[in-house]
Amino acid sequence: MNVSELIAKSLAAHGTRTAFGMPGGDSLPLVAALQECGIRSILVRDEATAGFAADATAQISGAPGLCFGTLGPGLTNLISGVTGALLDRAPVVAVTSRFRSDRQATYTHMMFDQEALMKPVAKWHVRLTAGNAPGEIQRALAIAQAPRPGPVWLEVPVEVANADAPSGPLPRQARPGPSGLDEAFVARVAALERPIVLAGFGARGCRLDHLADALGCPVITTYKAKGAIPEERTWSAGAAGLSRVADMMHQELIEQADGILLIGWDPAELRDHWLPGFPQDRFVYVLDDHVPTDLPTRIDALRTGPLPAMVSQLASRLPTGMGWTLDEVAAHRARWQQIFAEDTFGPATAIRAINRAVSPDTIATFDVGAHRITGSHVWRCDAPDTLLQSNGFASMGYGLPAAMAAAALGRPGVSITGDAGLQMVLGELGAIAENELDVTIVVFCDEALSLIQLKQERLKHDNQGVTFKNPDWVRIAEAFGGVGVVTSDEAALETAVLDAQKRGGLNIVAVPIDPAPYRRQM
Repeated sequence: MNVSELIAKSLAAHGTRTAFGMPGGDSLPLVAALQECGIRSILVRDEATAGFAADATAQISGAPGLCFGTLGPGLTNLISGVTGALLDRAPVVAVTSRFRSDRQATYTHMMFDQEALMKPVAKWHVRLTAGNAPGEIQRALAIAQAPRPGPVWLEVPVEVANADAPSGPLPRQARPGPSGLDEAFVARVAALERPIVLAGFGARGCRLDHLADALGCPVITTYKAKGAIPEERTWSAGAAGLSRVADMMHQELIEQADGILLIGWDPAELRDHWLPGFPQDRFVYVLDDHVPTDLPTRIDALRTGPLPAMVSQLASRLPTGMGWTLDEVAAHRARWQQIFAEDTFGPATAIRAINRAVSPDTIATFDVGAHRITGSHVWRCDAPDTLLQSNGFASMGYGLPAAMAAAALGRPGVSITGDAGLQMVLGELGAIAENELDVTIVVFCDEALSLIQLKQERLKHDNQGVTFKNPDWVRIAEAFGGVGVVTSDEAALETAVLDAQKRGGLNIVAVPIDPAPYRRQM
């Protein structure tokens, strides 16, 4: 087989079934190879979308996400999406091109130092040759999926794409064995009287409800770990990461604990009001699938290995019941939820209406903006990976590509976005329509970058450079062959989302909201 076919077959063997990209002439051998391997290629309108969609694909499917672009501007456009995968810990393979190696010194059209640009925004990058391709492709897949996961770049020079790859069995990459859980660690945790569990993105596959029952303690998750414990009942204390107002309440709860158990906790998900870390007189115990080097805290005990297995073992070996009560946790939830009580048609009210309307198999996505901060607290998840967002990279333009990825995998996608965020990726409506993807877009309309406007106000600056005008969203939807509606209250919004999901295809639900509650919510 040739190198392009080897790339495609290797990814297919790892479970990849969908690719996102915008090809150039140099990418065509890869596009053909993907088709032969049963990997569907979705043509996006901007390469950044390809990276964001590959990130979401990896999170939903568990298989490596795949995005591709041409050399030069295709690579630079792809950078945002791939960087998002780096900071949001997604195993993504990004394939880009390079002009003929024998003309690097004399042919400069569309060329620059691509390697220098790729290196800082990925776990690893490699320039393939016909000879090194079998080993380096497998190495790339192993690095992408090894803790902590992240993107890798495959740079394929034009003369390599169709070159014959060496035959023979593909080399395997060895991984170090985990250290696992031991009695000493279990004893340390069991000795705590009032522990608290803080779970990050790495804990998504764990049954934290069983552990919380065994410990009898509250669990706080980051936004991307929402659903690792069913929310709104038992020991779930809420989500943390962005709203300074809500996080202050979470930090007060942490101060009532005598020990902190960090499970898959990743500081890339947190803002600076979580620094300099946790109270210095608290015990801090860590379970993770790798040795973390960036936790802003003292670590009293660390164990690494497969997190779901270690969490399950810990839950089964602990004596039941600690020093917390369910009433204490319920009172904490009620306290921070009061921040999001509204007496107008504001963002929290709208989010709750959408949450009620979506079907159980729906993947909801948040784009970045003020609505995401509110929504990440208000939205309820009973299972992990049912709400996707860019938290580590926090890039506008992520929400719609993530919903497209969900729909491409056969799950209805509901993208909850701000109006500026939707205008940023408006061309992707064409990709949704022509690929017959079931995507409902709920766009919050306040004609402002509300989060930035709020910061501007707090600095006592004039309102400048943060407001804009919206197009007619109904006509925009119709222009792409979809359906658009405008809602004005909670009941109408819930009905509109229900109708959109029944109808399928491309739907835009425009929601003019009152942005005033944001000022109290963050």
